[in-house]
Amino acid sequence: MRYFVAVSFVLVLFLSVTTRPVSASTLPGHGCAPLIPPGVSGTPAPAPAAHGFIAINEVLPLPHSTWNCSETPGHYSFISDAWIELYNTQNQPYNLYASHAEIDSGPNTNFYHLPFDASIAAHGFIVLFPRYDAGFLSTETSTLRLLVGSNVVDQVTIPQLAPDQSYARTTDGTSTWQVINAPTIDASNASFQATPTVTSPSHGQNGSGGNTTNPGYNGDTPTGTSKTLVDGAQPQWYKLQLPTAIPTSALNTAQTTITTSPSSPGNTTALPLRV
Repeated sequence: MRYFVAVSFVLVLFLSVTTRPVSASTLPGHGCAPLIPPGVSGTPAPAPAAHGFIAINEVLPLPHSTWNCSETPGHYSFISDAWIELYNTQNQPYNLYASHAEIDSGPNTNFYHLPFDASIAAHGFIVLFPRYDAGFLSTETSTLRLLVGSNVVDQVTIPQLAPDQSYARTTDGTSTWQVINAPTIDASNASFQATPTVTSPSHGQNGSGGNTTNPGYNGDTPTGTSKTLVDGAQPQWYKLQLPTAIPTSALNTAQTTITTSPSSPGNTTALPLRV
């Protein structure tokens, strides 16, 4: 039985990394980001290990076109084109590598370590492709956490998305999120069209933050209840309810109701390996 599971996992992984050509008539008109983030001039200081400095700004977990500039145009894969965008809310640049910044999916999951000398400009962006790290991929869930110096400084739980949709803050670094049909990789979210929004939890604001062995969240205790999102006053991320599907047509209107699923740090249900 263990042999069968291992072989199945290897087969799925192989299919996931296999690129697929896209016909010229269906190529999307969007940009891409470099696999290795560009450097920042000068000598940026390490990012503070506290909430409010560096934020997870936009996430695209189900690529269906080329988002990675290192790929051949017209090709994409589940591993090489899924991305996470970080945003620097401050007026000075930071060296994320020097501050030991990492991405994980909650307690007891594997880390994605940022590339060597990865830095982020003042009010700038950095795009990461964490599934290149097989360890991170093996424990990835719908929850993503940004850690700096072992402290959890930001976190988001991704709702169910269609291919090439992203989950993004309505304005860079703010607390509300929305599903986007035209992601803005490595760029400001200011150009978003009006779509439904949900509120992101403000982790680490009431305490010293958390770490991989003792996450220091000081928010409310989950009650196991859910709430339909209709008025912009949204519940905490762990109270949200995922729909079985999000119709693409519904996502194009500002009045669409979006529901997301309860997910807590440590949830080990991985995102589906879809290509």
